[in-house]
Amino acid sequence: MLFRSNLTARSLRTQESRTIGLISDQIATTPFAGQMLAGAQDVAWRNGWLLLLVNTEGNKEFEDTASKSLIQRNVDGFIYASMYHREVTIPKSISEQLVVLLDCFDKDSEFDSVVPAEYQGARKATEFLISKGHKRIAHITDGNNVYASPQRLRAFLDVLNENRIKIDEKLIIKIPGSDTREGYEATQKLLALGNRPTAIFAYNDRMAFGAYEAIQEAGLEVGKDISVIGFDNQPHFAAALRPALTTVQLPHYEMGAWAAQRLLEQFKNSEPTDSIQNQIDCALIVRDSVGSAR
Repeated sequence: MLFRSNLTARSLRTQESRTIGLISDQIATTPFAGQMLAGAQDVAWRNGWLLLLVNTEGNKEFEDTASKSLIQRNVDGFIYASMYHREVTIPKSISEQLVVLLDCFDKDSEFDSVVPAEYQGARKATEFLISKGHKRIAHITDGNNVYASPQRLRAFLDVLNENRIKIDEKLIIKIPGSDTREGYEATQKLLALGNRPTAIFAYNDRMAFGAYEAIQEAGLEVGKDISVIGFDNQPHFAAALRPALTTVQLPHYEMGAWAAQRLLEQFKNSEPTDSIQNQIDCALIVRDSVGSAR
């Protein structure tokens, strides 16, 4: 149940501060995830509220100090945001406040939270490749990620099974990391197979870029010889690749907007409400990197 002690304290003040504290790890310094801030700020501003941002760079001591400082400034509630989808433990100093979790969740689902619909997004990617006639589809995934990666892999496998496509374990590459180099090295392994894949579904756009490099280095053409699909729709990146990358959109702006709207709704509630764990749709962005299977 969402009922925090600051509700009583706020009612005793002559007026609300009409200020939301947003505590993040790295999203303020990461253009990739900055749209979460834009979504939250737009909703707050349209409703006459101010967003105060603290970017902690993952420093727990600073996070706790900053949280206490925001409470002293009478912020009315908090958005606690993560750069990527993960489980979090919020600072004890704000655990009795109104809090909405953005791109993260707490173990006991005590707080409202919003995350991407990872499974559904990965289904769209895999289904799109199959609709283009691909049956020998590889998946490169981040073996270190414990939340998004397993959901995307499960969706990939489910769609293959539903379409009666035999699963070849050699086409599933789990690597410790999710950057361009990992995508490049994984794709080299796939290209070395006697029966190479006709399509690659990469865990993210950076891995997809690495796949591009390996494919082109081998004298092959992305979108014709081998199709590639990513995940994230990273701004100023996915559309700039040649060919432009087909990918799945992480709904950063929409998640930020939902978190702010949900917090504003909680300000209006005088009675306890059940917490909400929301998943926001991930759209498929079709570009030129996926062609029909040869």
